[in-house]
Amino acid sequence: MQDKRANWIQDDRSPSQDDVIVDKIKDQLEEKMQESAMDINVFCKDGYVHLSGIVDVLSEKIKSEDIVRSIDGVRKIENKITVAMDSNITDKHMEKEIVSRLRKNEALNGVNTKVNDGVSNLIGSTRTLKEAKEACSLASKTRGIKDVVNNIKIESYGEYDDSTISSKVGTALGKTDLSLMDIGHNVKNGKLTLSGFVNSRQEIELAKEIAMEVEGVRKVINKLKIRRDNQKQI
Repeated sequence: MQDKRANWIQDDRSPSQDDVIVDKIKDQLEEKMQESAMDINVFCKDGYVHLSGIVDVLSEKIKSEDIVRSIDGVRKIENKITVAMDSNITDKHMEKEIVSRLRKNEALNGVNTKVNDGVSNLIGSTRTLKEAKEACSLASKTRGIKDVVNNIKIESYGEYDDSTISSKVGTALGKTDLSLMDIGHNVKNGKLTLSGFVNSRQEIELAKEIAMEVEGVRKVINKLKIRRDNQKQI
C-alpha cells in the first residue's frame, strides 16, 4: 500500500522523520482498524510515539500498539489510550462473557477468570504458551475489560528437559521459510531466548508465534533483530 501522506509538504517544508512515522502509523491504523482508529491520536518525537484517545475494547488498544511497533523508525511507544467503560456492565457480566468465549475453544477448557474492577485475572492451565496468549486475547475483546492479568500455568512445562525443548523449537522453525542459519535459540528452565537476524518485523513475530506453540516452553524472550547490510549471526 502506498502511503497516502508520504509526499505532503507542511508549512512549506519537507516532512521530518517524525512526520513520516506519524503518517505511516495513521495509514496503518486506518487500514487495519478502520472506524476503531477514528478516536486514536498519534504524536511522535525523535521516534518516541505517544498514543492517546479512546477505544471500545482492550483488544483495540493492544492492536494499535502492535501496529505502531511494526513501523520502521519507532524507538519506543507510550500507550495512553483509554478503554471506554459502561457503568451498566458489571464484573459478573464480564466474567460470564469471558468464560463463554473461552468455552468455545476446547483447548481453553482449563482456563477460568475472576474479574475485579474491570481487570480480568486469568487462572488455570493450557498445554502451550500460544493457547495462554489466545485466552488473553479473548478476554481483551470483552467490553468493559480494561486490563488482563495472565496467571495461566503451562501444563507441558516440566514434561520435557531443556535439550528436548530446544530440539523441538529447531524442528518447528525448520518447517518455515525462516533462515535457521541466522537464528539462534537457547532454552533454560523452559524459558526460550531467540536471537540473531531475520528480514522483517513480520518474521520476528512469526518466529515468536512458532516458538510459543512448542510444548514445554513457558516464556519466550525475543531478541531477534532485522537484518541490515547483510548482517548474519556470528
